Amino acid sequence: MLERVPFMSEPKRGNTDPGKKAGAASIKPWGLAVRAIIRDGKKRVLLIRRSAQCGHFAGQWEFPGGKVDAGETIDGALCREVGEETGLKVSPTGVAGATAFEMAKVHVVLVYFDVVLRGGKVRLSAEHDGFAWVEPAKIRKLDLSPQIQTFLRRHAVN
Repeated sequence: MLERVPFMSEPKRGNTDPGKKAGAASIKPWGLAVRAIIRDGKKRVLLIRRSAQCGHFAGQWEFPGGKVDAGETIDGALCREVGEETGLKVSPTGVAGATAFEMAKVHVVLVYFDVVLRGGKVRLSAEHDGFAWVEPAKIRKLDLSPQIQTFLRRHAVN
């Protein structure tokens, strides 16, 4: 049975778009994003740090992943995003959990996948300026993005 995932803040009712006439309801679209929990041979987890050039969450650590593009499968997006951000090849093995959060223009559902590392060497994209293989017990000591903090409160990574 699926668990209801509460939002960080409930959707606002009424006119949230100043460009619309008063009384006209504005509804934000929903977006889907994916993250990969990649483990090495020592059971450490790969985290990457967002660079200063990022508009959101700069300097914070996250699991590799990103948005699912229109017409793209979830597993295809996961493998593409991990490859773009880290140079690694992965295959998803199962869903580790999900969270949801709000951005200015979209509600985002974030699905976390356990993956198997298939190959490659870590080679970061310009969106990230650091990476670390971290023991699960030490993950919370890093400056984590709010979405990762929410995920870790609800789901075990070991």
